[in-house]
Amino acid sequence: MDSRAIGRRLQAIRESLGFTQEQVANYLCTKREVISYYETGTRKINTVTLQKLADLYGYRFSCFVDEQIPYKAPEVSMAFRVHDLSDNDLLTIAQVKKMAMNLDSLFSLLEES
Repeated sequence: MDSRAIGRRLQAIRESLGFTQEQVANYLCTKREVISYYETGTRKINTVTLQKLADLYGYRFSCFVDEQIPYKAPEVSMAFRVHDLSDNDLLTIAQVKKMAMNLDSLFSLLEES
């Protein structure tokens, strides 16, 4: 998947979740403009940063790099307010979503056996 396609997915998912570029930039400890560059495909995003965004958004990493995987509803969802989030709130949201995704993966493995 090229940088523009990844960027379009990042933007669509961020907007569907109600996050602003500023909030995402704060979570990644970067500037808002960098998020804009990622979303327009002007700048390539590294895998570490992409994984952090996948955790925050509640999607699997592969959703952002494989065109065959649709990005419909998040695989893990939770209710939270999007206004007045602190940097710690964003970290907590990402950690909870990552734990939930891991738990979902474990349950899927158990069902297969």
